Amino acid sequence: MKPIIAIALVVVVFISGCSKDYYADGGTLSLDETETLGVSTMDYLKSHPEIFDTLTTLITMTGLESAVNTSGSTFLAPKNYSIHNYFNLVYPDPEKRPKTFSEITDEDMEIIAEILKNYIIPGKEIVRSGLATTYSYNTTYGGTKARFNIVQDDYLGNLNMGAKYIIFSLNQGAPGGAERYQSVQVETADLHSTNGVVHVLAADSHIFGFN
Repeated sequence: MKPIIAIALVVVVFISGCSKDYYADGGTLSLDETETLGVSTMDYLKSHPEIFDTLTTLITMTGLESAVNTSGSTFLAPKNYSIHNYFNLVYPDPEKRPKTFSEITDEDMEIIAEILKNYIIPGKEIVRSGLATTYSYNTTYGGTKARFNIVQDDYLGNLNMGAKYIIFSLNQGAPGGAERYQSVQVETADLHSTNGVVHVLAADSHIFGFN
């Protein structure tokens, strides 16, 4: 693994994941960014290190930048906080938890690469206006079945009232077995990069990898 600038996972990811600036559709973005970004998906993510610096570092380390930037693709972006919780889950003993990215083993990086592939939908620009309350299905870059649908409720939990949200679900069932989906709500939808669409995922109810 090539040398990477040492970054303390626990401190950096936790602080980044908790950063909150301005809300747009539930995310920490300015309102004009819910339309056209004018940059590639990776450049957009890199421009918000307070939210995505751990994510972009892992994408780079696993060699998936070109996949994320593939023309006509959709990327579901997990925030730093979701990844922080993943590391806490995988390394429950703080003494054995990697202190820097370069301390992550090659085996664990391969697992992370496979996880990241399931946040990429190649060859399909998925936008809220093209979805319904019924499920639509796609296949991730990692070959896993994913589904999307719209849910509408308000802050009191009243269905069919208030904002419409995209729900992204990933099949976690064993190959050849029954499908078993785990879901996450899209916090900020329909960010149009120069190569595709970006959706930012809610961090408070989602752990990286759907763990």
